[in-house]
Amino acid sequence: QGWKKVRELIAGMSVAVPRQRAKTTYAFIDGANIGRGAEACGWKIDYAKLAHYRATRFGVARAFYFSGTSEKPERLEMYEELQRLGFELLLVPTRRFTDGTKKADVDSRMTFEIMRMQKEYNRAVVLTGDGDFYWILEHLRTQKDRVALLSFGKRTAGSLKRLFGSE
Repeated sequence: QGWKKVRELIAGMSVAVPRQRAKTTYAFIDGANIGRGAEACGWKIDYAKLAHYRATRFGVARAFYFSGTSEKPERLEMYEELQRLGFELLLVPTRRFTDGTKKADVDSRMTFEIMRMQKEYNRAVVLTGDGDFYWILEHLRTQKDRVALLSFGKRTAGSLKRLFGSE
């Protein structure tokens, strides 16, 4: 029978309609940046409310929480709570330098995972205010249906504010 023109269609006639690809949203959370941002504002993050918000507001299928490793009991308890709430933890080894400072290379791990998983999602929610993520966020905005940035206004890099404007 072949193709029919729209004007040839009759009510009740079967037609093939292309399936719409399901929208899959992933969240990527820069734990240290968001934690320090909350502290600077005098807040404490309620991760249960954050889990509810990410699911209801954005329909997040998977949420990845990036942070450095720690032996502090309160940090370990927080990691356990995050896992109970459905966050997937991606912890980066914390290195101690000769001057006593500690650093975990969370930014590069988070950037790597955003890119590694990019074929799995078509929408992203990124929680950070760190300007080091400018290039990956700029790229994502050209590749994904929607990219949302959640951060603390005063603790958000100017470059990210300009990139996302008033969204």
